[in-house]
Amino acid sequence: MADGKSNVQAGFEPGQLRRMTCQGWISLAGWIVFGLLIEGLIGFRAPALMDDPVRREMFRLAHAHGTLLNLVLIAAAICARLGLIRLGRSTALGLRTAVIILPAGFLLAGLWHFKDDPGVAIFLVPLGALLLLATAFRIGLSGCSG
Repeated sequence: MADGKSNVQAGFEPGQLRRMTCQGWISLAGWIVFGLLIEGLIGFRAPALMDDPVRREMFRLAHAHGTLLNLVLIAAAICARLGLIRLGRSTALGLRTAVIILPAGFLLAGLWHFKDDPGVAIFLVPLGALLLLATAFRIGLSGCSG
């Protein structure tokens, strides 16, 4: 690795990076399928999406955040594998959780919402964003300290 230590010595479990990578790729595939579904509904002018601007916007935000955050998860796993950053168990769990909670908040807020406002599940979004921010700081500090 970059500093000559193995992943196990740097505090990794052997399967941790594999699980992060698998979660990232599988979830990325799921969000890509969701994006194709959205495009299909728009292409066929489905009233369930076209006549509901709140749902359309929440679904687009869920798709965008889901795909991009899973790319971040994959990149973090690759950087940890190369020894560029240190991911402890709690940092990895925080990142993996934020990648799920943030886009899920948009998705659920679009499925069940009020007339002109997102649903109650929108409160998952700032929770996931704060968790993502805290995790990003922890990863950044771990990379700068070495």
